[in-house]
Amino acid sequence: MSKITEKIISLIKEIPEGTPSEEIDEMMNFLYVKKQVLEGLEDIKQGRTYSLEEMKQITEKWKSE
Repeated sequence: MSKITEKIISLIKEIPEGTPSEEIDEMMNFLYVKKQVLEGLEDIKQGRTYSLEEMKQITEKWKSE
């Protein structure tokens, strides 16, 4: 089992019995956002980015579609 899987299982086991589903939804959302941020940081390290000018061109194209 991978370390990340073990961490997730450990976190799930630590959730107290009777935790409202809304709180579990918040926890899941937090993990999703954290994953997205970490992936974004890795993209930056790998040079997978757009310049401001490129983004302006992309968004203008979206607007015209």
